[in-house]
Amino acid sequence: MEIPKPLEERRRSARIAESFSFQIGHGASGMEAKALNISSHGVLCVVKEDIPLMTQLDILLLVPSFSHDSSPEKEVRLKGVVVRKEKDPRGEGFALAIFFSDVKPRFQKILDDTIQHRHGFFPQS
Repeated sequence: MEIPKPLEERRRSARIAESFSFQIGHGASGMEAKALNISSHGVLCVVKEDIPLMTQLDILLLVPSFSHDSSPEKEVRLKGVVVRKEKDPRGEGFALAIFFSDVKPRFQKILDDTIQHRHGFFPQS
């Protein structure tokens, strides 16, 4: 999917183009989201259902692990808030910008290591 220009221009931290599915939830309901890109502070994704701005979300990401002593993916649980949304021009739902609002330090390190690794900086494990 092409990234809508207004969302692309507001980036403030390094992002990597990663296409993967992840889970988001609000209260008792949950759904799958498709990431377009991710940074240490947020994710741009597409969802099929409308989610209002400023909605607090529970997020479950599976990100690649780059340490030699662990599984190929690491689970990252965090909270986020929908800060922008636009209709998907293909009519497949909505493009959402989600800011990570509550990330435990160990999960933040996993995200930071993933972003750095994709940018060619190899963190020490």
